[in-house]
Amino acid sequence: MIKKYKNKWFAVLLVMGIFLIASSIAWAKTENTRTVTSQEIRESAENYLINSLDWDPESMDISIKYEARDLELPEGKLLLDFVKINNPRGVGRIPLTALVKVDGKFIKRLRVNAKVAVYQDVVKTVSSIQRGNVISVSDVVMERTRTERVLKDIPTTLDKVIGQAATRNLQNGKIVKFRDLKKVPTVKRGSRVIILARKGSVKITAPGTVREDGFKNSIVQVVNLETKKMIYAEVINGNTVEVRF
Repeated sequence: MIKKYKNKWFAVLLVMGIFLIASSIAWAKTENTRTVTSQEIRESAENYLINSLDWDPESMDISIKYEARDLELPEGKLLLDFVKINNPRGVGRIPLTALVKVDGKFIKRLRVNAKVAVYQDVVKTVSSIQRGNVISVSDVVMERTRTERVLKDIPTTLDKVIGQAATRNLQNGKIVKFRDLKKVPTVKRGSRVIILARKGSVKITAPGTVREDGFKNSIVQVVNLETKKMIYAEVINGNTVEVRF
């Protein structure tokens, strides 16, 4: 009988001991680990790209893809050390590697995929422009466009386009590039101009004919129609050239 009670109490004590040990392990695990959620990893990747890419943060549209489970990590100072893989352009698809470290100790490596689009200011045509035509204010507008590739060779202000001549036919809605443009001469070969010469308060004018195309502030050959002599003068505007002494 006594032996029977001893066995019963021993079983009860054994169950209580196992329960206490399990509780202690669970408590220790709760106290000594931390959870890093997938959302935190995505936010860290986005912050890394914002700080490491050359684009204005306001012009970037970043999408992060990371669908793995949350991480259970030891307590300590956490570092997610991100590295870009093979994308010097900083736009489009950008694979990332994140080294997870706690208190400087490497824990694991994560793979994160990012896609970066940027908004760029461009000049677009609002009507068809024929080759050789001079582009006017009514032909183009500024527009902010979203792109996943770097737009190169593009003017970003209207003043770099208006007054230029089209080097080819431009369709309505086309993004204008510098190679689509050429400067229009201020004076053209054969144009009649006024030749201006000044020295002190004395100003002399004479009629002339331009012998070559010229742009504002450039030097061109001009024939003085009164003396029939060839001179060199600076282009002031479409009607005037000036001889500098």
